[in-house]
Amino acid sequence: MAVQIPKQLETVVSWAKNNTLAVVFTSIAVIVPVGCYFAADMMAEGVRKEAQRRAGVYSDLTAAVNAKVELPVPGGDPVKIEGLATAQVVEQFNTLLSKVSKDADDVYAAARAFNAGSDGRGKHVPVVEAVVFPKYDAKSNSVAEQVRFKVADAIAAAYAKLLEEARAGSPPEDSTLTKSIEAAEKRFVQGDLKQESRAKLTADQAAQLDKFLGKVRIAEYTEAAKKISIYANIGAFDVPSRSSVTGLYKKPEDAAAQDRALFEMQWKLWVATDVMHAFDAANQNAASVLQSPVKRLLSLKVLPMETLAVSAGGQASPMGGEAPAASAPAEGSADGSAPAEGATAAAPAAPAEPVIDRKQEAKRDYSKHFTGRVSNGVYDVRLAEVTFVAETSKLPKIFDALAAQNFMTVVNVRLAPSDPFFAARSGFLFGPEPVSEVTATIETIWFRDWTATHMPASVRTALGITSATPAGADGAPAAAQGM
Repeated sequence: MAVQIPKQLETVVSWAKNNTLAVVFTSIAVIVPVGCYFAADMMAEGVRKEAQRRAGVYSDLTAAVNAKVELPVPGGDPVKIEGLATAQVVEQFNTLLSKVSKDADDVYAAARAFNAGSDGRGKHVPVVEAVVFPKYDAKSNSVAEQVRFKVADAIAAAYAKLLEEARAGSPPEDSTLTKSIEAAEKRFVQGDLKQESRAKLTADQAAQLDKFLGKVRIAEYTEAAKKISIYANIGAFDVPSRSSVTGLYKKPEDAAAQDRALFEMQWKLWVATDVMHAFDAANQNAASVLQSPVKRLLSLKVLPMETLAVSAGGQASPMGGEAPAASAPAEGSADGSAPAEGATAAAPAAPAEPVIDRKQEAKRDYSKHFTGRVSNGVYDVRLAEVTFVAETSKLPKIFDALAAQNFMTVVNVRLAPSDPFFAARSGFLFGPEPVSEVTATIETIWFRDWTATHMPASVRTALGITSATPAGADGAPAAAQGM
């Protein structure tokens, strides 16, 4: 049965059927504006997003163009660039870095050679072979004692040779001088004054004799002075002897302390060698001590080097000071006891190569000295306090000679007048020029990548130097470890 619709709708439907075009166009007039509105809104959103994107790009480009970039250059002032760093700029910067790196390597190599000497002729070499020290059997008391004696003897001999090379000497000994004066007195009394002895002389003759003997004494002093370049003797240095090292370390657990003490003796000798060679260079063109810029060495003391390392007992100890005995058992012994009588102890393994990062920053601390140099992972700083008599006007030449010999800088100096007439009474003749007594604190530098190769394991530990672990059974090297 068909559905009946209201008469009002029938009238509308009938009218729509008779007026189709009107209905269609009326619908279009209503729908199109609404659709256009939504379409226009969608298009505007896309335009806004695109405009924002382009504005962001433009802003980034503007910021890049107006940017000021600083490219760091190791060891120098940064390179400043205004604007966008192009590919060409980056390439040029990489070239610059490569050159700086090569220059740094060349400078380091030259500095190391200046500090240590060439491979064929080192400035500083150990006084004994490595098999004697530090590669000795520390578990044997008798071996340890013999090592102490050998090192002490060798260092004492090295100091004696150092004085010989510098043409050092002393005034005539009293016994020698007395014999010369007695012989001269006898000749003058009997030959010139025609008397049997001093007791027979008149007051005037006695005065003549005293004046003559004074000239004889000065002549003896002058002859001795003409044969040397500097007044110095072994007492000016801290020289070890067998008696000074006997019985210092008696137990196997003292081996680390012994190693530190023996290497410190070696290190002090190296410092003294540089200073004496510098003095010798300053005096090179002088015929004798009468013309030498450096007249007399009174004392040369190498100051202890403070380290940040902590000993096994938990106390920090400076290099060169009293070294506490290590509490750890001796190497190769479970309880630290000495090997049984007659037992054969294996020779200790040689310390592995030290690991030195020469590219690390050597920081400065200007609270110490005006140079700012302090011990770091690349080099160690040792200070020496040297007291000597020198020609006052030649001090700049002497300080230049110190710097030319090695990395040595006078960081502090104290001057006091020196009385040449008072010194002459004891036989020290300094020549006609004014002289001063100088106490100088000298800073010396020691590159670790060669000093560490001669260090015992305990010294490397005290300085915080690591050593490369030998390759394992499979040939692969293990990680670096502390020595």
